[in-house]
Amino acid sequence: MATPPETPSRAFSRRSLLAGTAATAGALAASRLAAPALAQTEPERPVDVLVLGAGMSGLTAALALQRRGHKVTVIERQGRIGGRLLSLPLGDGMFTEAGGGHFRSNMPLVLDYVRHYNLPLLSLNDGLPVYMVDGKTVKSADVTDWPWDLTPEERNVTVAANLNRYLFRAGLDTATVLQPSWPNPDLLDRLDDITLEDLLRPVGASTAFLKLLGAHGGTFTPFAQTLGIIPDLAYHFGDQNVFRILGGNQRLPMAMANTIGPGNIVLDAQVTTIDQTGSRIRVATRDGKEFTGDAIVSTIPFSVMNEVEVMPAWSAGKARMFAEMEWDKTVKVIVKTKKPTWLGQNVHGWPMAGGDRPWERFIDITGNEPGGHGNGFFYLNGPNADLVLNAPRDVRAQRVVDAFQQDLPGLLGDVVSVSDFAWSEQPWIRGSFGSTPIGGGWMVNEWTTPEGRIHFAGDFTTLKTGWVEGAIEAGLRAARQIDPKAMPLGPR
Repeated sequence: MATPPETPSRAFSRRSLLAGTAATAGALAASRLAAPALAQTEPERPVDVLVLGAGMSGLTAALALQRRGHKVTVIERQGRIGGRLLSLPLGDGMFTEAGGGHFRSNMPLVLDYVRHYNLPLLSLNDGLPVYMVDGKTVKSADVTDWPWDLTPEERNVTVAANLNRYLFRAGLDTATVLQPSWPNPDLLDRLDDITLEDLLRPVGASTAFLKLLGAHGGTFTPFAQTLGIIPDLAYHFGDQNVFRILGGNQRLPMAMANTIGPGNIVLDAQVTTIDQTGSRIRVATRDGKEFTGDAIVSTIPFSVMNEVEVMPAWSAGKARMFAEMEWDKTVKVIVKTKKPTWLGQNVHGWPMAGGDRPWERFIDITGNEPGGHGNGFFYLNGPNADLVLNAPRDVRAQRVVDAFQQDLPGLLGDVVSVSDFAWSEQPWIRGSFGSTPIGGGWMVNEWTTPEGRIHFAGDFTTLKTGWVEGAIEAGLRAARQIDPKAMPLGPR
């Protein structure tokens, strides 16, 4: 039977916000087409801003505006801070990440915020996996022994090296695509209605390579919309410096909330009404509270926006965007092992194993975490996630582990605990990553354009969906639409 991780403590409630990051350790963007819509002039006076959501994007916007002298009130549906940064204790001082699992050094905003709060980092290994594709198994380190039908130029080099060559031939690279100004209108039009496979095949990618790319990056990768998947690939294949925060990545939003102050954050408050028909915007919550302000930064996931009554009604473009954005159902099956046995077998990192099997990928986040145990999770998407979600809850996680143990015996070693976590089962979001569908590039203009006095943020309002860097970029973009001089946090 699956053993659940320890339940996050109510240390994440309002009362603990001032406890600081030390207690937490123990207890626990810009437009892609052009410059974002900004306020035409600086506010003549401090304004009252209601920030809907206490995830990284909302907290970023709130801090940036508060530092400019504006009054901010953060209204959070859940009883905790952090959104999809959720760290779960595994015992023995270990934490796993139900949401954002790591950072990389090609994420300058994230690292500046971590430096600002002087949060200690754990170094992780990047992916040196074992691949299991088409019934054939080999370690990625044994690059000369790969048994698949690769082209001559694809042989003897890694998946990353091949991908970067093909991106270059297609006129892209893993640095430029991460710039806040990417893509320009021509690239947006070119990449909007094609999959990654459509992009890579004409420049030489073989079927075998695309399967290996799916094993390394997730089986969905070749079939994803190019516009949205390219930044994701750039993070994974453009940098090998991988980190997470000692004591859990949730320490970062907790530190930010501590700076904003508990008196400015309202928890357990589900927004049900947004009324901007009067001189002041009114927000009502399910528990009967009402708040008024001059502007709103909304990070409410579009997947649940239909639960909010808005007056006047949404414009046709916004309503269409909310309805048509695609939301994944990612599932993590969390595993703690007696030791990181895989390290002695020359496989490790993000991912440690990947294939076309129902377990899809195993992510090793052990790195230099103290304690000597192994720490990782299976990362399941699409049909593989559905298999887990449709299975009986008390056995579904163990089934994934058993299938992996049968395919790759001895790699995990002795398993201490198994559990699972699915964002699609969380009522406040009902999904993991929100992204543009094929032909959905028009949404970029929609999410960067305010609706009256409502400004939109959240990582899903960038092409860096699922990444904290995207969340920070979006929060800053929304803040600057209210006050163009709003700035990010820098190192102290």
